[in-house]
Amino acid sequence: MQALARRLADARLKPWPDRPVPITLAITDLDVGGAEQALVDLAIRLDRRRWQPSVVCLDRPGDLTDVLGMAGIETVCLDVDRRRPIRAVGRLAATLRRLGPALVQSFLFHANIATRLAAPLSGNPWVVGGIRVAERGRRWHLTLDRLTTRLACGSVCVSEGVRQFTRELGRIDPDRLTVIPNGVDPTRFDRFEPLDRAKIGVPAEALLALFVGRLDPQKGIPILLDAAARVFADSAAWHLAIVGDGPEEEMLRSLADSLPILAGRVHWLGRRGDVSSLLGAADLLVLPSLWEGMPNVVLEAMAARRAVVATAVEGTEDLVVPGETGWLVPPGDSLSLANALRDAATDRDRLRRFGEAGRARVEAHFTPGRVVEAYERLWSAVLRYEYP
Repeated sequence: MQALARRLADARLKPWPDRPVPITLAITDLDVGGAEQALVDLAIRLDRRRWQPSVVCLDRPGDLTDVLGMAGIETVCLDVDRRRPIRAVGRLAATLRRLGPALVQSFLFHANIATRLAAPLSGNPWVVGGIRVAERGRRWHLTLDRLTTRLACGSVCVSEGVRQFTRELGRIDPDRLTVIPNGVDPTRFDRFEPLDRAKIGVPAEALLALFVGRLDPQKGIPILLDAAARVFADSAAWHLAIVGDGPEEEMLRSLADSLPILAGRVHWLGRRGDVSSLLGAADLLVLPSLWEGMPNVVLEAMAARRAVVATAVEGTEDLVVPGETGWLVPPGDSLSLANALRDAATDRDRLRRFGEAGRARVEAHFTPGRVVEAYERLWSAVLRYEYP
């Protein structure tokens, strides 16, 4: 399939057709997550005068399936085991033949590969992938991506860091890569009252750092616990709340139990549906990831007017401005993370200023409207339609 850069360089555009253009968004699953929420937000906000969106997920219906249904978007869940890729390709091809999209925009690795293989069997729609993370944990993902990359026009990388990683380590032709960052609606964080800290066992006067994410090796939580132990030893004011679940939960709880200084000051909250209220109750967000794509939780914290202490990895580097909206430290360095947390604690007024600056940065650069327009312009150019 023609490379994205060469396709976009062709200026021969035609008027928009008389009816909305059918387009399909494909994703691995529709459980709550950053990529999944980004797809749903995009599908719901598309201009229905120009686009007729549908959504296909490879898995069973998830928490976000009903949200799409309520928005009037046809959603098909294929209920395919990821360990059966041939079945996934066959079912996806049959579904795309029925839906008849002019273009398929896929999100996440499994959906990217399945869409590329299914498209030639379903009328050859244009295919654009979505690379949401710098995948340092599963290198075979990079190999499959490289082997199938010419079956798609190109891929949307969620950050400049992901584009650089995909180009250099994934060895993907840069002509097949573009960047569209995530966005978040900042006004929705103004509708939530901060959670009463007493409900999670945190004193009102404490300094509360909040972690939100999957309890997975990628997130670097052992580094966070080590840094917390260093900081807590210096100050009785600190507390840490950890939101999320995942495969490392039991190991992480055992690690925390082995550090007596953390007793009663690390709060394991599990999966929560009130992250906005928890951000309102926290003094700052801390994210010690070893690699990322563009973490939605950082955008959400900034939109909620919270300073951020994070590692300098893909996406986070695009969002956090050191000395203006937060702190960036090297990944895997618990001493540097501890020092950043100590510095954050020295001036609560500065924390508030950083939070306000983060909100302003989201409003200026990372709103859903900007994301939707970027995708619509990209698809229009690929299909060679004039975009108003």
